Amino acid sequence: METSDRPFRAELQQDRRTLVLTGELDMAYTDALSDAVGPLLDEPGDVTIDLAGLSFIDSSGLLGLLRVADRVRDGNLVLRAPSDPVRRVLDLVELADVSPHIVIDD
Repeated sequence: METSDRPFRAELQQDRRTLVLTGELDMAYTDALSDAVGPLLDEPGDVTIDLAGLSFIDSSGLLGLLRVADRVRDGNLVLRAPSDPVRRVLDLVELADVSPHIVIDD
């Protein structure tokens, strides 16, 4: 799913079971996140979400990531390369400690 006219974009890269996020992940886009990651959850194993291009995340976005992690079968949700502002939020709430299925990969 790609949206070019909004501050949030999710680009699916199925060959690597990766979803690349750019922009801002807040309450307005948590459903878009869920819809975009859906095809990656059809098969068991790790799912990677690349956060390098994500400039902002709020509590709704964090909840969206937790919900995705709960849907991963026989694997983890790997949050790859979070941008500095997003990494600060992930560290502040200790997201990797909240769910045993979340791995933060710098």
